[in-house]
Amino acid sequence: MVTGRGLILVPGLGDKKATIGDKIKIIRPDNSTIETVIKGITFNLSRDILVGSELTKEDVPIGSEVWLKTNDEN
Repeated sequence: MVTGRGLILVPGLGDKKATIGDKIKIIRPDNSTIETVIKGITFNLSRDILVGSELTKEDVPIGSEVWLKTNDEN
C-alpha cells in the first residue's frame, strides 16, 4: 500500500499491453471477484500496477489473479 496513492499489485502485467484507466478484474482464491481500474504502471520489467486506495492488501490476498478486461467485457 502506498499511503495516499493506492495498492500496488506485484507481479504486474509483464508484457501485456495496458494503459492507465484500463479495467481489470481481480479473482481471489475463493473465486470472488473485484473490478477496478489501473491508476498507474511502474517502469520496471514486471510492470507492477497501482490500483485505487479503496483496496487493501486484505482485499487482494496472495494467490489472486489479475485479468485485464477487454473491450468486449466492458
